[in-house]
Amino acid sequence: DVAMLTDLVRCTVLAEDLKQVEALMATLEARSVVGLTGAEKRGEGGDEEAPMLEMDNSDGDRILRITAIKNRFDANYDDSKSGGYRDLSLNIEVGWTMQEGLVSFEKVRDWGLLECQRHICEIQVRLRSQHHQIVSKGLHTRYVELRNQYNG
Repeated sequence: DVAMLTDLVRCTVLAEDLKQVEALMATLEARSVVGLTGAEKRGEGGDEEAPMLEMDNSDGDRILRITAIKNRFDANYDDSKSGGYRDLSLNIEVGWTMQEGLVSFEKVRDWGLLECQRHICEIQVRLRSQHHQIVSKGLHTRYVELRNQYNG
């Protein structure tokens, strides 16, 4: 089901240290509704590893919705599953309309009222020092091989 694709649009943000990672996360949370509702529960085509998030609609002006967070920076994360790879991965849903060739991002509270197109994008947050190692030593290839081995 192509509607389940979540990383056709993906970006990597490089942070100098974990304080910058925390600041980015705080900024995203401040601009986002966090969570899933109703039929969007994990297990109905969702990522089984991603924790279920509670819905927070306290600010009706938010235009993003965080649907999943994987915090591989967490001290409790078993990095043997990823070959030592660590990052913060977020799935962010956006809703938009298009009129006269112009795209407008819509507030989450209005998605049901408008004929919005919606898509889930992935944001990967890495430490700059790790990113250099990943790129220069081909570690992403190793990560994909290990991931496929665990999932296959």
